[in-house]
Amino acid sequence: MENGGRTRSRSRHKKKKSSDGRRRRHEKEPRREQPPQYPGHGAVSTQFWGPHGYPPHGSMMWPHPSSGGMALHSPYHAHQLALRSTMADDGVSVQVSEKFLMRNDYCQTFVDSGLRPQNFIRDLDYPSRYSEYPKIERLIKLKDDILAKRATPGMSLKTDLKNLDLTTLGTKFDVILIDPPWEEYQTRVCGMYVPNEDLSPWGVDEIRRLQIGEIADKESFCFLWCGATHLEHGRELLQRWGFRRVEDICWVKTNRVAPVDERGCVKQGSVMYGDSSVLQRSKEQCLVGVKGTLKRSVDTHFIHANCDVDLIMEEEKEFGSTEKPVELYETIEHFCLGRRRLELFGLDRNMRDGWLTIGRGLTTSNWNKSLYLSWFDGDGCWPEKQDHLGGRLVGSIPEIDALRPKSPVRSGRDRSPRRAGSPRRRREEVEEEDRPLPEDLRAAGLRAPVPGKEDEDDVAPELPKMPAAENKYK
Repeated sequence: MENGGRTRSRSRHKKKKSSDGRRRRHEKEPRREQPPQYPGHGAVSTQFWGPHGYPPHGSMMWPHPSSGGMALHSPYHAHQLALRSTMADDGVSVQVSEKFLMRNDYCQTFVDSGLRPQNFIRDLDYPSRYSEYPKIERLIKLKDDILAKRATPGMSLKTDLKNLDLTTLGTKFDVILIDPPWEEYQTRVCGMYVPNEDLSPWGVDEIRRLQIGEIADKESFCFLWCGATHLEHGRELLQRWGFRRVEDICWVKTNRVAPVDERGCVKQGSVMYGDSSVLQRSKEQCLVGVKGTLKRSVDTHFIHANCDVDLIMEEEKEFGSTEKPVELYETIEHFCLGRRRLELFGLDRNMRDGWLTIGRGLTTSNWNKSLYLSWFDGDGCWPEKQDHLGGRLVGSIPEIDALRPKSPVRSGRDRSPRRAGSPRRRREEVEEEDRPLPEDLRAAGLRAPVPGKEDEDDVAPELPKMPAAENKYK
């Protein structure tokens, strides 16, 4: 009976055949479509899944039995298949593969196309950087308006700095910007000719002989471009000229508009290498040195700290060009309120209102010593002086001081009003501001203090040793 029932059950569900022996399908049954294939496996798909062919988020790729290729399944089907096996054919864990497919691999993009990871950071341009920070945006606008009205007309002096006595300029400067013709600038182009550039290098001894210390005011700043291989030389020069290094400004170069080939890869002609290059160099650094005892919280008439950052992200210039980002000028002008600004080794592209530019590559020279010195007579500043005539300082307004970010309070320090004005608190603040950097101590042959140890005055006096108490329970 079981065999008969089984036979009748099978015959009951047996489909009808046509006269030619083939099975007949229902007319209303929809035609099944093959699932989309992964590019390069089986049938060719018309879908596009990102620059590297990765599938959309939440989906996984599994072999489809009917096509032999890779088919896109829903998370439910992927979970069911994962229950059967947790390892792929190549021995890689399924969880690792899923994490890899979900991420944005900018490093792999750089390897495949040459586009640098920093290209994909939003709001790199200066105008839109603070669009979501209205207070900072308002602060920058107020400072730019005052700087534009207080800026002196740009002056230039075409001369060879090897033969110029800088003390003959007749004044000392608040800010000195230097971009020396380092040997790196010549070696990274392998001797090729670069238009509008004088890449004849200066030796370190020749740069050291510049009279920077003599023309820098007792309270001033020096900004020194060091490329990528002359950081140690830059620190030595700052120390020789009487400056103390306080910051490093890093220019990270992007290549968003770099020329590409037919495959969409960046042409390597725009990438500069050197003989000693191990990695592809995509940054340059500028050292910041200070002369004098300036305090961020006290000397607000001369410096406004925390208005800008120490990182500049801007497009890389043409092959072999030594041009630097314009944003550095804005950072300097927002930071230092001194109006006497000097740039050495400048070209025509470096000429700017509020600056005196000196260099051999200039095409014009409008230097007038008496006129230049007359622009800084007196002690006036904004808002009393609302043009470029008179005063060494730019000036400020109370709204700028209210919007300007203040230095954060260090953890573990009591800032209560009771202790804020104590002599010990003032002494600690002065010592913290004047504390030298580790490289300055090493250059002087001294050893840096161990972090966490206080001064001798702060160490509790040693208690006298008390005689051991007698055991009264003998």
